[in-house]
Amino acid sequence: MNYSSEAYLNTFKIVLAVYILFGTFVLKALLYQKKRLIRNDKGLLIIFVLFLIAFVGFRNKYIGTDTINYFNYYFTPVTSLVSSYFEVFTRLKSDFLFEILVSFSYWHKNFTVFLLTVAIVMNVSLYIFVRKFTDFGNKGSSLILFLTLASSFSFMSIEINIIRNGLSICFILLGIYSLLEKEIKKFIIFALIAFLFHRTAIIPIVLILAVYFSDKIEIKYYIVFYVLVILLSFIGFGFHSIQFLAEFDNEDLQKLRLVADTTYRIGFRYDFVLYNSFFLFLFFKFTNGNYKDLFLIKYFILSSAVFFLNFYIPFSDRFGIYSWIVIPLLLFNTINDAFPTKKVFISTIVLIGFYVLNHVILFPSW
Repeated sequence: MNYSSEAYLNTFKIVLAVYILFGTFVLKALLYQKKRLIRNDKGLLIIFVLFLIAFVGFRNKYIGTDTINYFNYYFTPVTSLVSSYFEVFTRLKSDFLFEILVSFSYWHKNFTVFLLTVAIVMNVSLYIFVRKFTDFGNKGSSLILFLTLASSFSFMSIEINIIRNGLSICFILLGIYSLLEKEIKKFIIFALIAFLFHRTAIIPIVLILAVYFSDKIEIKYYIVFYVLVILLSFIGFGFHSIQFLAEFDNEDLQKLRLVADTTYRIGFRYDFVLYNSFFLFLFFKFTNGNYKDLFLIKYFILSSAVFFLNFYIPFSDRFGIYSWIVIPLLLFNTINDAFPTKKVFISTIVLIGFYVLNHVILFPSW
């Protein structure tokens, strides 16, 4: 696909919009035929996932800011500087599972195969998560939930840009589902996989565990903490201000103090604070306060706080992704709770609104 980055991303936006309208129209037509509804819901989702795998997996290596970096710093050394497949494993340093995935490049020396493999792992994982989270379509549309995830303005960044982080996030989502279902062993496995794909997965893992082990703390105290963090960020305090972080000999922590020249907007971000706060307000208004919703809301608050405290370093939005990934989940749950008999219709309206908010109002161009 020899698109420019702008044309490539706009193509995705158009395809996504068309698929949202087509898919939700089909589901609405089958609203009172439960078996056909669930079957078509799954079928339409599979088609969209296959499209994503092909669209992302066969892209040009210059599509996505970091894609060419992966080519230069992961793929090329593996395929040109090692003499045997087993020698690949002597080169592994960090993000172990990602480098294992890259190591398969030794066999074919084809970057497209590598991109396609990443796309398969990422989107099949998301498919499995969405199917599980919706109880295989019995608690709501798997297609609509997946399309809501895809309508997030950060979705394509995960797919084609920060792909190590994207891979880890897919397994973080599976871990969240496992913990909500009290499947502790599965959570540990998924959390470990996420961490081995990208070390910064430790951030959402710690936040998830913090919520899990402090479930008796009332939500009002989280709200107080949320407001306090906004005030601290507003006056200029953040992780960049914590001096002892500089004493740790850790690459990821050192990046928190990055002060090099950059075109990325640094400083308090009213737009992101309003964005997260808007959804937090919606969740409170429509949730019935059950354990799963409160768990996700508490995680959303803590992950938003981490995001706000990173406003003064470049690329803070990469921390924001850890909060944004649960917005579609909370939208799904709150709609199911508040409108149980009209959940397909309401979730369709919300999906369209979420797409318009992200891709028409806030980010009309890339």
